[in-house]
Parts: sequence; structure tokens; C-alpha cells
Amino acid sequence: MSLFPPWFRVTMVTLALAVTGCTSGAAVVGGLGDGGGMDAAIDVSCTTGQRACSGRCVDNQSDPDNCGACGTRCQRIEACVAGRCALACPGGQTACNGRCVDLGTDRANCGTCGTACGTGLVCSGGQCGLECGASLATCMSGGDAGTDGGAGRYCANTRTDRLNCGSCGNVCPAGQICEGATCITSCAAGLTTCSDRCVDLQSDNNNCGTCGTTCPGGQVCSAGTCRVSCGAGLIVCGGVCRDPQTDNANCGACGRACPSGQLCSGGVCRVTCGAATTECSGVCRDLQTDNANCGACGTACVAGRVCSAGACNVSCAAGLDNCDGTCRDLTTDRAHCGACGRTCAAGQVCANGACAVSCLSGYTDCTGACRDLQTDNTNCGACGRVCGAARPAPAASARCPAAAGSSSARASAVTPRATATTAAPAGRAAPPGRCAAPGAAC
Repeated sequence: MSLFPPWFRVTMVTLALAVTGCTSGAAVVGGLGDGGGMDAAIDVSCTTGQRACSGRCVDNQSDPDNCGACGTRCQRIEACVAGRCALACPGGQTACNGRCVDLGTDRANCGTCGTACGTGLVCSGGQCGLECGASLATCMSGGDAGTDGGAGRYCANTRTDRLNCGSCGNVCPAGQICEGATCITSCAAGLTTCSDRCVDLQSDNNNCGTCGTTCPGGQVCSAGTCRVSCGAGLIVCGGVCRDPQTDNANCGACGRACPSGQLCSGGVCRVTCGAATTECSGVCRDLQTDNANCGACGTACVAGRVCSAGACNVSCAAGLDNCDGTCRDLTTDRAHCGACGRTCAAGQVCANGACAVSCLSGYTDCTGACRDLQTDNTNCGACGRVCGAARPAPAASARCPAAAGSSSARASAVTPRATATTAAPAGRAAPPGRCAAPGAAC
């Protein structure tokens, strides 16, 4: 009878194999980093689903430093998902140092990011142990074994693991993820898979409204319908209708792309979405009026309904108007000021349904120009009040009569009425908005 329990004997055998692998140049299972802490040879032979980049085996579908191709590095706030840099990981996965992993099975991130299982142990249900749970498959080498990349046992969820989709070793092609034990094309919210390609049925000329519906020459796809021109608020960019207020690739104008990590909000590239908009799959959306994201990201209104106040309704709520399927406030919307499609010029705002100059604090709109009424000689104290020669006194018939003997009557007999050009008393400066003297500046 042995003096040592079974788990101890298994651990010792695994350690012996690991030492043998180190001396022979093979990768060690369970180590951290590349090949259990050892640098791989330049002519390294990688397992299925991996590729040699700078002398080490990586998965171009999940490695943030080699996303899609060797040397393609994702931004700090992004993760590598199916070979593309994205702002969020697929459901059931967590971003750990830019890599989307399953905390329930990843040996290098077991339960939490950075928690690695020791040699000979597997990660099952977010805990390091000797055996995999009943709902997990026990696979050998590659897959979701963390970053060690060598041969050994590890646990895999064959319903979601793209390197073991449906069964151990069944790797999904580039650009696909594993969902329900089946490899599928990974599309962001608002996009649809058509012939293994992600398309926007609202604007794709070759898949307008439904997959395979192509718009004829001279027409473009707008709101899922082939039209001669784009709907209100949209512009044609390369034959496709785009919203310059929210499109990251055409922000404010066709071809003006926002840098990585920024979003288009109100036609301007911003680090985060502006007020009243929400980031949905990398695009700023107004959840109160967006038919494809009504009330929440991904909640689309069915045909014949529009999004109003965050809910899909047959008609718009009070105070809003339906402009090509989108509810708009014609009293404040710069793109629909007073009427659908009436856009205010640059530097103007929509106030009460009319485009008006937007003046800074301390300035006043005088017939379409911003003026400082405290210093402007042609608008001194009020729009149109010009400093210059003294104005003639009003006719006697225009003056207000005063009771005989009253103080006002006596004062009027010796004091002329003040005008915009009345000079300030000697030795005293004129108050703001008053002409200092006849012919003087404001």
C-alpha cells in the first residue's frame, strides 16, 4: 500500500514530465507566458489554430498584439474578437489584458484575470482542480488551455470554445465564433449575416432590407428600402447612405473616419458619446428615436412602426414629427428645423423651429450678427443704436405734459431729455452701453 495519496502521485509524475520537456526544448503545460516561461525557437511548430509570430505561437483570432495578422495590435481599451479589434467580448467571455477568455476554463485566468492554475491542474467552473466538471470536455493540448500552448489536459466548453467547437480540436475558421457548439460568423449588433458576411440591411445596396435584395443602378439603400436618394439626415458615401452624425467612418462628412478608441457623436469624433446618446457596438445612438436601437441597444422596431420616446409606436409622441421613419423635434433639431430635412447652416442652432445665430455669452444677435452692446458703436446699449452727432430734442407736442409748478415741470424747463448721445458729466466715465459724448465711441 502506497504512503502517498493518488493526487500526490499524479502531481509528481506530471512534474517529472515537465522537467523532461524543459531539457528537450518542448513547451511545458501549466507555465505562464510563452511555452511555460521558455522562448520558442524561430522555426517553432505551432498547433492547429495557432501561427508563429516573432518566434512564438499565437492565436491571431484572440491575441491583442497579433489580432488577425502578426503585428496588428489592438488599442488599450479593445479586445481581439474573431481576428478583429472590438470594444467588447462575446457573451460568456471576459477581457483579460486585451484577450477574450472564459474564466470558467482558462488555466491562465481561472475565476479571475491573472489567476493561473499550477502544473498538472485544470480550470473547471472557475476553480483549479484535478478533473473537469460534468458539463465540460477534457481535451488535450491547444484550445482554451490559457497561454502555455503545450501538450496536456485542460477543460473546454465545446458549446462556446472556438478552438473546440462541438468537440475537442474542432477549430472555427477565421472570423467566426462558437455558439451553441456551431461555428457562426461573428457580427456586431445591428448587422446581419448574409453569405458568411456581416452586412447592414438598412444601408447595404446588395442586401437591402433582406439578404440578396440588390438595389438597381442609380438607387441606394436607405432605411432598408431602395431609393433614388438618401432619406433626411443621411448622405450618400460611396453609393451607401450614411448618417454623418453617428457614422465612425464618415463623421461629419464622407470619408472622415474617427481614430481608434473614439466615437462619432453629433458629427464630431469624441472619446465618449455626447449627451442623450448611447454607445451601441461602437456607434453613438439616440435610444429615444433610433428605430434599430429603440430604448436599448439592439432593440429594433418592426416595419410600420417608429421609435418615439424610447418605445416602438405606430406614430410619434406629442411634440415630435415622423421624418422618414424617425421621430424628430422640429423646434430644436438642427437637421430638421421647422420641417423635415431643413438643415441649419454651420454656426447656427434651431430655436423654436427657426435657424438662428448662436452667440456666445455677452453678445447679442443683431440681424444675424453677434454684437457686444457694451462697446459696439453701431449697436450701443441696444441693436441699431448708433453713436454719433447729438440727436435733436423731440418736438413739444411729443413731450409728456407736466403739472404747473411741479418739480418735474421745473426740471424740464432747465434740463434737456437724455438721448443715446448725451455726454457723461464732466470728470465721470460713461456707463457701459452709453455714448461717452456726441460723436464719441460707445
